Amino acid sequence: MKIPFYVKGNIEIEKNGECFLNAKRIELLKKIKEKGSINAASKELKMSYQQAWHFISQMNEISPLPLVVRQRGGSNGGGAELTKFGEKAIIEFEKLLEQHQNYREELSGKLWLCHF
Repeated sequence: MKIPFYVKGNIEIEKNGECFLNAKRIELLKKIKEKGSINAASKELKMSYQQAWHFISQMNEISPLPLVVRQRGGSNGGGAELTKFGEKAIIEFEKLLEQHQNYREELSGKLWLCHF
Protein backbone atom coordinates (compact mmCIF):
# COMPACT_ATOMS: atom_id res chain seq x y z
CA MET A 1 0.00 0.00 0.00
CA LYS A 2 1.37 3.38 -0.97
CA ILE A 3 1.07 6.02 1.72
CA PRO A 4 -0.36 9.21 0.18
CA PHE A 5 1.04 11.50 2.90
CA TYR A 6 4.54 11.74 4.27
CA VAL A 7 6.58 14.00 6.49
CA LYS A 8 9.15 16.22 4.78
CA GLY A 9 11.89 18.32 6.27
CA ASN A 10 15.42 19.53 5.81
CA ILE A 11 18.30 19.82 8.25
CA GLU A 12 20.02 23.15 8.73
CA ILE A 13 22.47 23.80 11.52
CA GLU A 14 22.50 27.42 12.67
CA LYS A 15 24.46 29.50 15.11
CA ASN A 16 23.14 32.87 16.25
CA GLY A 17 20.54 32.83 13.47
CA GLU A 18 23.10 32.22 10.71
CA CYS A 19 23.28 29.05 8.64
CA PHE A 20 26.36 26.98 9.38
CA LEU A 21 25.63 23.74 7.53
CA ASN A 22 22.90 22.46 5.24
CA ALA A 23 22.74 19.96 2.38
CA LYS A 24 23.86 22.53 -0.22
CA ARG A 25 26.89 23.58 1.81
CA ILE A 26 27.85 19.95 2.45
CA GLU A 27 27.74 19.30 -1.31
CA LEU A 28 30.03 22.29 -1.81
CA LEU A 29 32.49 20.94 0.76
CA LYS A 30 32.46 17.52 -0.93
CA LYS A 31 33.14 19.06 -4.35
CA ILE A 32 35.99 21.17 -2.97
CA LYS A 33 37.53 18.02 -1.53
CA GLU A 34 37.11 16.24 -4.88
CA LYS A 35 38.26 19.08 -7.15
CA GLY A 36 40.75 20.93 -4.94
CA SER A 37 39.29 24.20 -6.17
CA ILE A 38 36.45 26.51 -5.13
CA ASN A 39 36.00 27.61 -8.73
CA ALA A 40 35.77 24.05 -10.10
CA ALA A 41 33.42 23.03 -7.28
CA SER A 42 31.14 26.02 -7.83
CA LYS A 43 30.97 25.39 -11.59
CA GLU A 44 30.05 21.75 -11.09
CA LEU A 45 27.30 22.74 -8.66
CA LYS A 46 26.08 25.49 -11.04
CA MET A 47 26.77 28.09 -8.38
CA SER A 48 28.62 31.35 -8.80
CA TYR A 49 32.12 31.58 -7.37
CA GLN A 50 30.92 34.53 -5.30
CA GLN A 51 28.11 32.44 -3.77
CA ALA A 52 30.49 29.56 -3.05
CA TRP A 53 33.04 31.89 -1.47
CA HIS A 54 30.28 33.50 0.66
CA PHE A 55 29.24 30.05 1.95
CA ILE A 56 32.84 29.08 2.73
CA SER A 57 33.62 32.39 4.39
CA GLN A 58 30.48 32.19 6.52
CA MET A 59 31.12 28.55 7.53
CA ASN A 60 34.74 29.30 8.43
CA GLU A 61 33.69 32.34 10.45
CA ILE A 62 31.01 30.47 12.43
CA SER A 63 33.05 27.30 12.90
CA PRO A 64 35.45 26.85 15.83
CA LEU A 65 38.03 25.66 13.27
CA PRO A 66 38.27 26.36 9.51
CA LEU A 67 36.54 23.90 7.17
CA VAL A 68 38.32 25.07 4.01
CA VAL A 69 41.71 26.70 3.49
CA ARG A 70 42.89 28.38 0.30
CA GLN A 71 46.31 28.30 -1.31
CA ARG A 72 47.04 31.36 -3.40
CA GLY A 73 49.02 31.44 -6.60
CA GLY A 74 51.97 29.19 -7.21
CA SER A 75 52.76 27.13 -10.27
CA ASN A 76 49.39 25.38 -10.11
CA GLY A 77 47.47 28.62 -9.66
CA GLY A 78 46.42 28.00 -6.06
CA GLY A 79 43.42 26.04 -4.93
CA ALA A 80 41.44 25.06 -1.89
CA GLU A 81 41.64 22.20 0.54
CA LEU A 82 39.18 20.71 2.97
CA THR A 83 40.60 20.55 6.49
CA LYS A 84 40.31 17.52 8.77
CA PHE A 85 37.61 19.45 10.62
CA GLY A 86 35.80 20.00 7.31
CA GLU A 87 35.93 16.27 6.59
CA LYS A 88 34.56 15.55 10.08
CA ALA A 89 31.74 18.07 9.51
CA ILE A 90 30.67 16.16 6.38
CA ILE A 91 30.68 12.82 8.20
CA GLU A 92 28.73 14.11 11.18
CA PHE A 93 26.20 15.96 9.02
CA GLU A 94 25.57 12.82 6.98
CA LYS A 95 24.99 10.82 10.18
CA LEU A 96 22.50 13.46 11.26
CA LEU A 97 20.77 13.30 7.86
CA GLU A 98 20.40 9.54 8.15
CA GLN A 99 18.87 9.84 11.62
CA HIS A 100 16.56 12.58 10.36
CA GLN A 101 15.46 10.44 7.40
CA ASN A 102 14.72 7.49 9.69
CA TYR A 103 12.68 9.70 12.00
CA ARG A 104 10.71 11.19 9.09
CA GLU A 105 9.90 7.68 7.85
CA GLU A 106 8.76 6.68 11.33
CA LEU A 107 6.54 9.76 11.60
CA SER A 108 5.14 9.23 8.10
CA GLY A 109 4.02 5.75 9.13
CA LYS A 110 2.07 7.25 12.02
CA LEU A 111 0.13 9.89 10.11
CA TRP A 112 -3.52 9.63 11.01
CA LEU A 113 -4.42 10.91 7.55
CA CYS A 114 -3.23 7.61 6.10
CA HIS A 115 -5.47 5.43 8.23
CA PHE A 116 -9.00 5.98 6.96
